[in-house]
Parts: sequence; structure tokens; C-alpha cells
Amino acid sequence: MQAWKFEQKIFELEGVRILIRTSSEAKIPKFEYLRAAADNTRLSDWLNTRIYPLTGELEVVVVNGRGEIDPNGKTKMATLRNSYAVV
Repeated sequence: MQAWKFEQKIFELEGVRILIRTSSEAKIPKFEYLRAAADNTRLSDWLNTRIYPLTGELEVVVVNGRGEIDPNGKTKMATLRNSYAVV
């Protein structure tokens, strides 16, 4: 799977924007989860269990709804998802 498709799949399922810094030729395994991570999951746990095993050595950054890169790893997924809501 191309990196941009992987990023898009993550946003569609998880409601979280990630960016993968890689070449356009890099291939990433499919993201095969069917449900989003629980709202009380910490960002660091989500990255360590769902994202990093698939992206390996590639640099991955998380962008919150305010455009800030790499929110605190203790941030709950619900808080991160809610940051994208339009007020």
C-alpha cells in the first residue's frame, strides 16, 4: 500500500491524521483493523500497537486538529479525535 493511501485509511477509520515521511515508492502493509481504537487508548499505545509494527523504520508524525505535530503520547484517542471537530 502506498503511504498516502495508508494515511488516508488511518484517518477514515481512526479519525486521526498521521503523516509518513518516505519516498513515493515505499510500500506499507495494509492496515487491516476493522474498528477504531477505544477512546480511552493512549496515543503512544495506539502508535506502538497499530502503526509502528506496519511502518517499521519510517518516520511517522501525528497531527492534531490545530495542526500541531506529535501531541503528547499520554493524550487519549478521544481527545485527539475531538481536536478535529469544527467549533
